[in-house]
Amino acid sequence: MTPPATRPGSARAGPATPLAPPSGPDGARRQVAHYLGIVAATEEQLRDALILVAERHERNYEISRGATVLAIWSSEHVTQLERQRARYGRVPSEAAELLRSALLGGARIGVVGELDDICDLAVLAQKAEMTWTIVIQGAHELHDDELLDVASTARYQARRQIAWLRTTIEHEAPDAIAVVPDWSGQLAATVPKRPEAVAAVPDLVWGPIAAAGLILLVGLVGLVIGRPWLLPSLGPSAALIALSPAHPTARLWNTLVGHLLGIVAGFAGIALAGAALAPSPLLQGDLVPSRVIAATIAVALTLLLGALARATHPPATATTLLVALGATATVEKALYIVAGVIVIALAGELFRRTRLERRAPAERMAPARSLAAARLRRPVPRTQGAVRAHSR
Repeated sequence: MTPPATRPGSARAGPATPLAPPSGPDGARRQVAHYLGIVAATEEQLRDALILVAERHERNYEISRGATVLAIWSSEHVTQLERQRARYGRVPSEAAELLRSALLGGARIGVVGELDDICDLAVLAQKAEMTWTIVIQGAHELHDDELLDVASTARYQARRQIAWLRTTIEHEAPDAIAVVPDWSGQLAATVPKRPEAVAAVPDLVWGPIAAAGLILLVGLVGLVIGRPWLLPSLGPSAALIALSPAHPTARLWNTLVGHLLGIVAGFAGIALAGAALAPSPLLQGDLVPSRVIAATIAVALTLLLGALARATHPPATATTLLVALGATATVEKALYIVAGVIVIALAGELFRRTRLERRAPAERMAPARSLAAARLRRPVPRTQGAVRAHSR
């Protein structure tokens, strides 16, 4: 399977061609930029998911090599989009990351696991194909031949990706359904060829170890410094980072800024509710109306501010409740939370990068500056400025 150079009858604009002005009124350009952001992020996630499957099922030659070729196609789509996004503008999108974070998790063993992975890949591929269709229709209406050419070629290849995934399912399904599995053989076939790689550790093992490691690190730093940096609201953050590293809310920015906004929202809730002198239900055991109002306002503000700052982080609501309910009533105690958050955010990002880093077998076995590596990796920054979101 080799990627076609172009869709039949199409001709790509060369990289040296000057940028043509975008077509259509400003409002239409913004809409095009919006969908270009979605499809770029979707192709990134699809590429990385295909690399994951290629490595996860390296012992199945057809799946591993086929997924690598499809990953190259998606990587090329992202590169080709850079010119169009430079014309229309860049509108980031987290939709693809949210979709990807729900896929390819858990234990995937044997033929059943292969089918589960292929089905999950098909969800991302269908998302990409549908979004390319939207871009094509927009390009038709705007009479933008350059955008139409890029989108048509990409959709053609996206449909070939879907066709390969469907053919693989049709080929693998009879064994998964009608043949009594030899679980010892299935398990052996699933063991990655790089068992020493962190990315190969099963979710069931990685999650508890990673979360416990993050909490232990914060606790040890607090012991050395002599300050109580280990606080309850850090537990949910550690769990989120360990169990869902591909989710955008687990990123460094979300973790750090989310908790900081939670602290600000907690004090704002206290001020608006007039609860500064009210007893704390966490310390005195008495719940009074002003604390309820402060907590309600604080949680709402945390979610609102997080959304506005693109820093949504659900565990931050635990931090804002610690403040609003009086357990963290002083600036000094709030700084303890900030210190613990900084440690867990930085260490958590390192854990995420280590966990999510994957290389296709073809890339790993080729020379350092091989064609496989050049075609799989984008030479430009990612749309979200975030780390690669591969599998857990």
